[in-house]
Amino acid sequence: MLFSEQTPARSDLIDTLRRTGPSSICALAKVAARNYSKVHTDMARLRELGLVERRAGETEFVPCDEIDMRLPLAVAA
Repeated sequence: MLFSEQTPARSDLIDTLRRTGPSSICALAKVAARNYSKVHTDMARLRELGLVERRAGETEFVPCDEIDMRLPLAVAA
């Protein structure tokens, strides 16, 4: 499921958030040069997936240093 949910725009948001540190969605949208409502939607989905978290001051952050995604391939018969 993670592969189907992870878009280039969402990957860019995670990368931007890691570089800038915890920030509000508004600040993140400005740094990423993206529309606030689209960033808000993407961040909500990234929180649901556990890839970002929200702190008590409405700041978003990435709770890990890396994301390891593996795709098992079928064994040839």
